[in-house]
Amino acid sequence: MLSVECQSVYDALCEITGNSEVYKIVEADEITERIPPALSFTKVQLSQIIRDLKDREYLDVKYFTPDEYCLRVIKRIVPEPQRVAAEPSSATEEAEQQPAEQQPTKQRELYGEKGKAKKEKGAVRHGLVFFMSFLGGLLGSGIVAAITAVLFKFVL
Repeated sequence: MLSVECQSVYDALCEITGNSEVYKIVEADEITERIPPALSFTKVQLSQIIRDLKDREYLDVKYFTPDEYCLRVIKRIVPEPQRVAAEPSSATEEAEQQPAEQQPTKQRELYGEKGKAKKEKGAVRHGLVFFMSFLGGLLGSGIVAAITAVLFKFVL
């Protein structure tokens, strides 16, 4: 979840770029004008927030200077914290009222016996992948050693 500062900068950038998903050059002053007056940032703080948004993959930044940024806003559905806290989802309430046999199978798979089996199966799969890559490395190094031995015997 984004902090209030990051969310306000992201919203301002969405307004400026129009969610067109193309790179645009945006000046730092444009961003600070669209941020609520209660939140005021220096250019250094704004750069840090934009780096944070870039790290969280909300923005794609080509280059930036303290005064301007060449960036692309990546479309994301960001729920508003007030709306999520104020309105409980009806799907969650319906799921709680239904007996376990009538709940959707995906939910039972995540939390029930099938979910545990899938988790264990995934662990076995990862172990198998590791073992097969280990055998491939061993076989490859054996082939290289055999070729080297043949070359030393006949060529040198």
